[in-house]
Amino acid sequence: MITFANLHDDIGNDIYDFRLQEPNRLDDFHYPRFKKGNMKFSAIVCCFGNGCSWETMQDTILYVEQSIENSKYFSFSNDKDIQVFLAVEGMCGIHDQVSEKIHWLYQHKVRLASLCWNDENALACGAKSGNKPLTPLGIEAIQAMNACHMAIDVSHCCEWNFYDMLRISTKPLIASHSNPKACYNHYRNLTDAQMNAIKEKGGIVGLIPIRWFVKEKTSPATIDDFVKMIAYTYQLLGRDAIAFGFDFMDYIPGLEESNVIGMDNITCIQIIQEKLQEIGLSQEDIHHICYQNAYTFMSDYLCYDEQ
Repeated sequence: MITFANLHDDIGNDIYDFRLQEPNRLDDFHYPRFKKGNMKFSAIVCCFGNGCSWETMQDTILYVEQSIENSKYFSFSNDKDIQVFLAVEGMCGIHDQVSEKIHWLYQHKVRLASLCWNDENALACGAKSGNKPLTPLGIEAIQAMNACHMAIDVSHCCEWNFYDMLRISTKPLIASHSNPKACYNHYRNLTDAQMNAIKEKGGIVGLIPIRWFVKEKTSPATIDDFVKMIAYTYQLLGRDAIAFGFDFMDYIPGLEESNVIGMDNITCIQIIQEKLQEIGLSQEDIHHICYQNAYTFMSDYLCYDEQ
């Protein structure tokens, strides 16, 4: 089986939500699924939107950090079966003391973050909420992330924010879970110019197989439709700027059928190797796209010795 890396999955919220009913959910529920798909490196994302407070952000991150540290199978280093890192999607709880709060996130293992989810907050504007510049606090946030060496995720921001981040950040940008807008014009997908800008700055794009980022929500998007997006991005960016941000949601009530037909959940991801072989990619290409690019990019951020 080929090895996989994943730049985005809201597992942090899931294990926090189940903390009372299933305190070992990370190991008991998620690990067997990771093992079957041969997922060896992954983001554990905590998503915050719609006005979540700073206290809620702290509570969630502290619980998830402790869950990983107590896990039999998951680890922030490579000393257990699966290596993971913490990521934050949306910083809606940050309204002041921006640099101090981002440093707190870094101290608690967060190594990748976006300023906003789909909503607008004190830092930034989500792609679903309009098109505005970064706020002064948002500019401070990007500078603070650069200073503590936290990767900047642009997947949910509006286009104006994207180019502000591109201009302000001294370090690469990453779109952890976005698709090419040229293949399907969804507000969360990226233009060719945006994807090329990410590549030129040394970043990567994680493609996402959620069906409403592949085709209209009413259309039966399939694994073959998603592979066409991979092929398009490969032709545009080449091999080394492509990865995956799967964002599996099948374990969330009401979203069981969110993925493209033919790849229902993390246990089915090995089909990607077969599909990429069918379109003529080499085993080396497939290894880089499925694992190496994401692992190489994020490894630069995964120092935990100096907190």
